[in-house]
Amino acid sequence: MRKLLILVTTFLVLSSGVAYAHQPVTLLDSDTTAAKGPLLVDGTVSFAIRAGFTKAGEKKAFRAQFKAGDSLAVQYLIVDKKPESALRISALPTLVITDPSGSKFTMKISERTKFYEPFSKINYLYLSRYKAQAQSGVYNFMITSKSKAAITIAVGEKEIAGEVLRGSAPTPKPMASSTPTAVAPTPSASPTTSSSGYTMAKVAANNSAASCWSVINGNVYDLTNWINSHPGGSSVIRALCGTDGSSEFAAKHQGQGRPESRLNGFLLGPLAK
Repeated sequence: MRKLLILVTTFLVLSSGVAYAHQPVTLLDSDTTAAKGPLLVDGTVSFAIRAGFTKAGEKKAFRAQFKAGDSLAVQYLIVDKKPESALRISALPTLVITDPSGSKFTMKISERTKFYEPFSKINYLYLSRYKAQAQSGVYNFMITSKSKAAITIAVGEKEIAGEVLRGSAPTPKPMASSTPTAVAPTPSASPTTSSSGYTMAKVAANNSAASCWSVINGNVYDLTNWINSHPGGSSVIRALCGTDGSSEFAAKHQGQGRPESRLNGFLLGPLAK
């Protein structure tokens, strides 16, 4: 696992006199599901997610974490240059956003607004913009190609350094350290949810080391990648798989900020009532 602190050249988006500094994150060919893709630890921080495709049917995905009431701001962009600018709408990749409760939203291409980005001296086109109040939890973003194309998905508006966690994407093996490295959750693809959250039946079905979900204080967490990284031993986490682990977590970590913060990185969403 690798923890990436993005402190790199910014991507300046200029529109209506307002500038947003988007930190670039390039999706890898291995980022084929949200679980495998990068996690934006704070989805309100500005990121420019770049996705390139060589043929139809390819998928690339990422995740972003929000607190209840946060601003969910998403923009769909392309370079104002052929071949991208010459593609018909029907040939451009689709972007489907899944909220923590499992509801899906497809961004519709509704504009073609030009703007010039002076840092890289490149002309871009806004194709779609979406803004809403976020739920608490992790949002999944799935991009599916319809042809050869390259797009940028801008998420967030805060012009501050952001943090990105990579989960299943290939990364160099980290050096041994006495301090455990935070890892990103890898939830199963398209988990079953009710309209208001994840069901206890689904949690109970994910009761093994291969897929370990647990309920803690009314929220569902995917602890699979934390089993072998838990400083207290893997057996402690395995005992929580498929169960409500609220009392066990409270007994070990009640009032401790670091475990609470680390647990947030594994959040899937609320437990259905």
